[in-house]
Amino acid sequence: MGRVYRVLEPETGRLLALKILDPHPHLVSVLGEPQARRLFLVETAVMEKVRHPHLAAMIDRGVHDGRPFFVMEYHCHQLADHIGEGDVLERPTRPLPAHEAFRITREILQGLAAMHRLGVVHRDVKPSNVLLTENDSVKLIDFGLSKIPGVSFPKTRRIVVGTPYYAAPEQERDPEAATAASDLYSVGVVFYRLLTGHLPSELSRAVLPHPFDGPSWKAFFRKAIAVNPAARYRSAQGMLRALRALQKSFDASLEQACRLWHEEAPRRAEPVRCRREAVKIRRQEAEKFFDLDALWRPRRETSNRWTLYGDVLWDGTTGLWWQRGGSSQRLTWPEARAAVQRLRDAPFCGRSDWRLPTVDELATVLKRPRYPDTFCLEPVFSRDVRRFWSADRCSFRSAWYASSELGYIAVQDFSCRMHVRAVAGPEEGPPERQGEP
Repeated sequence: MGRVYRVLEPETGRLLALKILDPHPHLVSVLGEPQARRLFLVETAVMEKVRHPHLAAMIDRGVHDGRPFFVMEYHCHQLADHIGEGDVLERPTRPLPAHEAFRITREILQGLAAMHRLGVVHRDVKPSNVLLTENDSVKLIDFGLSKIPGVSFPKTRRIVVGTPYYAAPEQERDPEAATAASDLYSVGVVFYRLLTGHLPSELSRAVLPHPFDGPSWKAFFRKAIAVNPAARYRSAQGMLRALRALQKSFDASLEQACRLWHEEAPRRAEPVRCRREAVKIRRQEAEKFFDLDALWRPRRETSNRWTLYGDVLWDGTTGLWWQRGGSSQRLTWPEARAAVQRLRDAPFCGRSDWRLPTVDELATVLKRPRYPDTFCLEPVFSRDVRRFWSADRCSFRSAWYASSELGYIAVQDFSCRMHVRAVAGPEEGPPERQGEP
C-alpha cells in the first residue's frame, strides 16, 4: 500500500522512516485506489491509536500532492535479517540463544497486549515485521493489515491477509475471523523459529530438538500453535505467564547442565594468517569471497589461543591484538573510523597501529552459539558489544559488519550505529605475559 523512505530530520539529525501511499499495481487492480487509500489510512489510525514501547511510534503525518503519509521511528536492524530469514521461508535460519529468544518473544507479546486491549488484531506478526533497536529492544511494525473494530477488510480471494506459515489457519480461511488468538499463533511460530531455526510442521509440533525436547516445551507449543483457536492461550498476558514459567524451568535445567558439563580438551591450533587490507565487495560476491555458508557464517571456526593483557587480548593463532571491550558507544561507520584514529593517536595500550578489522579478521573471532558451552563459559570478549563494523565496504555508502552473538557477517548503511572493536598487528609472538586469559 505504500513506499517507505529513510529520511533525515534536519533539526535533530535523527533518521526516521517515511511511508507514503503508493499502492502496488496488483492491489489497485483488485481493490481500486479508494480502497487502497482507505487501508493506508487504517494503518495510520492504528499507529495513532496504540502507543507502547514495543510498537513503532508515529512521529508525524500529513498529505503531500494528494497522497497521505506518516513518519515513524526508524531502526536499522530487522529480526528477519538477524536470523537470516529471506524470501524462501522454508529455508533454515540462524537459531538465537534461548535467553534472547525468550526476551524477544516476551517483548512482542507485550506490544500485542497493548493492541489487543483496544480490540486491534495485528494479523501479520512475523520476523520481518519486528525491528530491533540499537539496544536490541523490539519494535513491532506494519499495521497495514490490522483488524480494527468496525473496519472490515475487502473480501476477495485474490489477496491473502497475513503470511504463509505465520498466519493462523482460521485467518487464512477468512481474514475477518482473526482474533487475538490468531496473533498468538503467529507468536508461537516466531518463538519456535527463533529457538530452532525452523518452522513448525505437523510432524514437529510435539518434536523439538535438544535441549527443547522436554514435556514442558511440548506442552507450550501444542497450546501456542494449536489449530483450534479455542485451544490456544486466551490472551497475550496468559501466554506471557506461560513463557516466563517455561524460561524459569529452562534456566534451572541449564544451571544443572553447566554443573555437569566439562569443556573438551583444546585442539591444537594451527597458525592462521588473514587479509588485513580493506576491500570493497558487493553482496553477490560476498559469500564466496569471504567464504561464508548459506546463513552468512564463516565456514571455518578458528581455534584461538588467547592471552589477556589488561584491556587487550592477543591471539596466538593469528598474532592479532584485539580490544577486549570495544567502543563505549555505538557509532556510524565514519565515526568508527575516526574513533580508531583516536586510538592510534593516544596511543591505546601503547600501540599506534589500531585499525578497523577486515571481515577476514573478524571471522577468526566469530563463534556459533552452542548448547551448553555458549551459556556455561565466561566469554572472552564483552557481551555488551554484539555488532561491530569492519573496514570492508559493500558500496559507496554501506559497509560490512559482524554479529558476535550469532557469528554472522552482514551489511548496513554507513548511517547505522554499531560498536567498534579495533585490531592491531599481527605479531609473531606476545611480549612478556602480564595476565591470564
